[in-house]
Amino acid sequence: MKSRKIGNTPLTSGPLGLGCNKMLDPANAEMVSVANAAIDIGINQFDGADVYGEGLCEQFFAKILKPRRKEVTLVTKFGMIRQPDGGVVVDGSPAYARKACEASLARLDMECIDLYYLHRIDPKVPVEESIGGMADLIKAGKVKEIGICNTSADVIRRAHKTHPLASVQMEYSLLERSVEKEVLPACKELGITFVAYGPLTYAFLSGEVQKHGDLPQEDMFRRRQSRFVEENIAHNLRLLSALDEIRAESGGTRAQLALAWCLHRPWDVLPIPGSTKLKHLNDNAAAADIKLTPAQVAKLDTVFAPGAAKGSGAGGAIPAKS
Repeated sequence: MKSRKIGNTPLTSGPLGLGCNKMLDPANAEMVSVANAAIDIGINQFDGADVYGEGLCEQFFAKILKPRRKEVTLVTKFGMIRQPDGGVVVDGSPAYARKACEASLARLDMECIDLYYLHRIDPKVPVEESIGGMADLIKAGKVKEIGICNTSADVIRRAHKTHPLASVQMEYSLLERSVEKEVLPACKELGITFVAYGPLTYAFLSGEVQKHGDLPQEDMFRRRQSRFVEENIAHNLRLLSALDEIRAESGGTRAQLALAWCLHRPWDVLPIPGSTKLKHLNDNAAAADIKLTPAQVAKLDTVFAPGAAKGSGAGGAIPAKS
């Protein structure tokens, strides 16, 4: 796969990255195979966080990715602290940035993090202070580049003015396009890569979710999103016919076409679908080779216009406790 730069930095990625919020078990042979296969085919950006599995994701990285460290762009995040009741508090203070970074490096068993995100904006701390603390980590050689998640265009500009951001990460897909109004234009203006999590709307765009009952009882992350309420699923499923029409013209799966649409945006969008199965990894990777025509892109833009889908999305929802 052809590599690409992340923002105006030396960091590189394949055309897609890999969301790793479920990569928690180094004893799971298929997860290990997915990680190594991803690197082999050029999907080298691994996106984790300290809150994923309460540190287990970073420990997975230490066990599986460390032997191939030079081939990997390693990403993790801080700012969300799990509480005994399962909830979280947000801390974006410079002091906590230092503490969280040291803890992540210990779990990763590595000396430096390639890309370090502020996972949530702390309303109690000016973003300039949070970014200043993260910039100090760069000066200390513990972090190479920084980014922020789930925020507004104004906060992105303030953060970038304090220290250049490599990337901004937020949800983006055919069903979730709210960032197109202000966030994506701001990122383009500033030379920041936009990293799209949830680019398949958590398996919905692949057609795997046909009804609310298809969601596992323990999957509260999706169950609490109103777009997965029964009547909204029925409405949103009808939109997928546009993907089927394009499949008839040029092949590919629904998921591949949805990812290809992300790669055909007029902004620098880097989707990071999650995969713990080899089949899903290979299917997703094939999206990088799909060339949509302008007419096909326009059709998807029209059918999935902002507001066409019913129900709200994750909205920066807190990851469920493992």
